[in-house]
Amino acid sequence: MNGSVELSVVKLILQSSIFTWIIYSLLLLLSVFSWTIILNKYLFITSYRNSIGEFLKQMTSQGGAQLEDICMKMSSSTAKTMPILILKMLRYREQGKSIPASDAVINNVVMHEYNKLTENMNILATAANISPLLGLLGTVWGIMFSFINIGQQGSASISTVAPGIAEALLTTIAGLLVAIPAMVGHNFLMNSVYKCQDTLDRVADFAHEMFGKSGVS
Repeated sequence: MNGSVELSVVKLILQSSIFTWIIYSLLLLLSVFSWTIILNKYLFITSYRNSIGEFLKQMTSQGGAQLEDICMKMSSSTAKTMPILILKMLRYREQGKSIPASDAVINNVVMHEYNKLTENMNILATAANISPLLGLLGTVWGIMFSFINIGQQGSASISTVAPGIAEALLTTIAGLLVAIPAMVGHNFLMNSVYKCQDTLDRVADFAHEMFGKSGVS
């Protein structure tokens, strides 16, 4: 029974109209992009969160005497931008050089890091929003042609209507199968991004306080 149902679904897909195949192709493309982004961003954000968390922990626990060594150690990590910036500012201060607009520089780096963390997330949001609409478009198109077929054959029997309706509804299912993982992935990753941003803000506050008290700005 299950085998016959599966075969009929495959048959409906293979016998779909050109327009329906265009919908399937677009949904497949969105699905590939979505899963690629989800997997890559998950690995990157997880590594970044661990790195920036470790940097903050070492900064606050070991004190300023070892801060330069900590920055050098973390300058090869995933979250290397902020340690490299603080290391440069420390060396400028040691040389007695002024650091123009240090607060603005720190804030710009935080914003740059946030943009890096959220890169391509708009594609996930777009996939989650547009996929159900593409599926609905395919469904409406398929139902319209089912009614045209009814008019041409002069019959509204189940055997006449069912194949077209089933083909139409498959596009809705396909749209949801793309949209649901994209939405879940987007929300999950953005939650991780917000945690990274919170840690970044705490590192930035530490840097603002340190260089503000030094009188170098």
